Amino acid sequence: MSANWPFLLLVFLLPFGTSNKEAEPMWDLIKHEEDIRVYTRNNTISEIKEIRITLTVKSTMDKIVDVLSDVPLYTDWVYKCSISNKIISKSKNEFYYYVVTDLPSPFDDRDLIVHSKHWIDQTTGIFHSKSMADNKLVKEKEDYVRITNFVSSWEVKPLGNDLFYIEYQAQSNPAGNIPVWLINMAIAKGPYETMTAFKKLVITP
Repeated sequence: MSANWPFLLLVFLLPFGTSNKEAEPMWDLIKHEEDIRVYTRNNTISEIKEIRITLTVKSTMDKIVDVLSDVPLYTDWVYKCSISNKIISKSKNEFYYYVVTDLPSPFDDRDLIVHSKHWIDQTTGIFHSKSMADNKLVKEKEDYVRITNFVSSWEVKPLGNDLFYIEYQAQSNPAGNIPVWLINMAIAKGPYETMTAFKKLVITP
């Protein structure tokens, strides 16, 4: 386990719940630095806040999709991700993967199995990715607390001149005995660090 602080369990909020958009609360901007914006909002499903991160970056669609699809690479850019393995590929655009997040003592590390699908809208050229927890493929392990509540999405929108608007949203519950107030207090760090590392991988001169 890492002893670093503050920590963020929401590393798993990588690659949202569905509800009536008219009833959804507004997003609150909690961090804005180097073109990366981190937002949170309350929701009706959990006391843990939803997260939204936006970024505009110069890159290529192929580069962005390659990084998002390269599961073993997640340990290089997803905050506190210590293990990342692809389990099954159903197709080029649909796969299952397994990740572990390193948490500080006294909390147990978390693991998660994710079912992910992605596609590009042929009309708009926008890349979409949807992911959710799937607990069936790997047995729970004694050393980890299994996360079973997780949904997320990526949207990558071409703006022209090699610029892309990227938006990531996620909702999760890290389970176990971590107080909700503590999770919400530290909620900005993990997503910001993750997107900063992601930007370095995909940006082009």
